[in-house]
This record gives sequence, C-alpha cells and structure tokens, in this order.
Amino acid sequence: MNKNNRLIRILILTMLILILPTAQASAMLTRCRLDPIFVLSNGDKVTVTLEISTDAANITDISYILHVPFGVTVTNAVFTAGGIAGETYKVYQDSVAKTYTTDSLLLTRNIESVVVIATTRVNGVSSQSFSGYSGQHLIITVSKR
Repeated sequence: MNKNNRLIRILILTMLILILPTAQASAMLTRCRLDPIFVLSNGDKVTVTLEISTDAANITDISYILHVPFGVTVTNAVFTAGGIAGETYKVYQDSVAKTYTTDSLLLTRNIESVVVIATTRVNGVSSQSFSGYSGQHLIITVSKR
C-alpha cells in the first residue's frame, strides 16, 4: 500500500509540473492587435497599430482621434481586425502641413490596467510609438518625411 501511495503521489506531482507551465505560458500569450488604416484625400495613409495585452472579448470601446492638415479629409477607414464593437474615429483639420497626430483611447471590461502599445505610421515609413494603459489617451505625432 505504501508503494502504491508513493507512485500515485509521483504521478500527480509529474502531472502538475507538466500542466502548470503550460497554463502560465498561454495566459501570457493572450494579446490583441488592431490596425486601422486611414486613407486620406491627399494620398497619404495613416496606420495606427495597437498591441493590447488582453483578449479582444475584454475590449468595450476604442476611439481614435486623427489630427490632419487643413483641407485633408479621410476618404476611407479600414479596420483590419474586422472592427470591434465600439471602435470609432473622429478627424480634426487642425495640424500643420505634413504632420499627423493620433489619439487612441482603449476601454476594457475589467478594472485592472491593460498594457497598450500604440504605433502611428504615415505611408508605412515615418513612425512613432508610445506605451501606456487602458483608460489613458495615447497621443502620437508623426511628421511626414
């Protein structure tokens, strides 16, 4: 009986050792990435990439504010993740020539802070990044080269 108990304990311990690291690794890999692309009337494309350290199901709202030069409008907005409910944008024509500013705000269901890394690219070349948390405005200004 003593030998059987020892074997059962070893088996349970081995199973726990194999299961626990897998559970931790999968929790760390839960990420969401959103890449809205704003096509502008002057031919420029502004892409905002949000790397979010949570599952898409945890996101309630995402708002983007895009500041463009006077006279420039958005002719098309493409949400590459298929669009998340509550994903909206506004455009203001109040920036200097060849300069774009994005303001991204992410809200989540849980009250804990979620890490967000925002990157803004103009025509796939000029880019800047900024990191913060859900509930914070992530503001990035990029000048076109």
